[in-house]
Amino acid sequence: MKGLIYTKINIVPYWVCLKIQYIWGDNMTKIEIFSDFACPFCYIGFSIADRLRKENSDLNIEWIPYELDSDYPLEGGDLKDIIPEEQIKMSYRRIERLGSEYGLIYNNKTRKFNTNRLHKAALFARDEGKYYEFAREAFKTIFEYGKNVGKPEIVDEIALAVGMDVGKMNASIDRGAYHKEMEEAENLANKYQIESVPTFIVNKSKKVTFLKDYERFKKDLLG
Repeated sequence: MKGLIYTKINIVPYWVCLKIQYIWGDNMTKIEIFSDFACPFCYIGFSIADRLRKENSDLNIEWIPYELDSDYPLEGGDLKDIIPEEQIKMSYRRIERLGSEYGLIYNNKTRKFNTNRLHKAALFARDEGKYYEFAREAFKTIFEYGKNVGKPEIVDEIALAVGMDVGKMNASIDRGAYHKEMEEAENLANKYQIESVPTFIVNKSKKVTFLKDYERFKKDLLG
C-alpha cells in the first residue's frame, strides 16, 4: 500500500504523505504464510487466510513458497510406501474435521507430488493478481481430483482454469524468473526456523502453527 504515494511525493505536502503512510502502511498487520500445496493442512491454512483477508482490510498477507520435499520425483509417489496406512487415516480424521468448516474435499489422501513448478506458477499468478484463484484451484487439483501437479501440463490446466496466460507463465518460469525468489524463500524459512507448514508469522515476530477452528485460530493469530 505504501506504493500508492511514491509518485506523488513531489506534489503532496510532506506531512500529508506521512499521514497517508501511517494509515495505509505502518498500521497494517503483516502476515507471512509458509505453505506447500502438497500439504493437506496447508489447504486449511489457505482457507483460513482467504477468509481473514475478506473480513479484515488491514491485513497484508504474503505467501512464502515452502517445499516439503524439493527432490520428490516428478512422477509422484504414494505416502503408503513410507507411512503406515492407519496413521494416514488417523491424520485425515483431524484434517477432514477442520477442513469441513470450509467445504474442503480430500479424495486423494495418499498420492504425493512434486510442487516446485506449481510454486513458481503461483508466484506468476500473484504477479498477475490471481494468486487466490490459482492457489484454490491448485489445492483442489491435488486433494479433490488427485492429479499430478509435477507434470507441466497439469499446472497449465490450473492456470487455464483461472484465466491465466499459459504461454506467458511458462516463458517466465522456464527463463528462471522465480528461481531467485524460491531461494530467498528457503533462506527466510531457515531464518524463521520453519519446521512445519502452514506457519503464520505475524509482524515478523509471532509464530502461529497449530490449526484450530476458524474463530479460535483467528484469536491466536490476531488477538
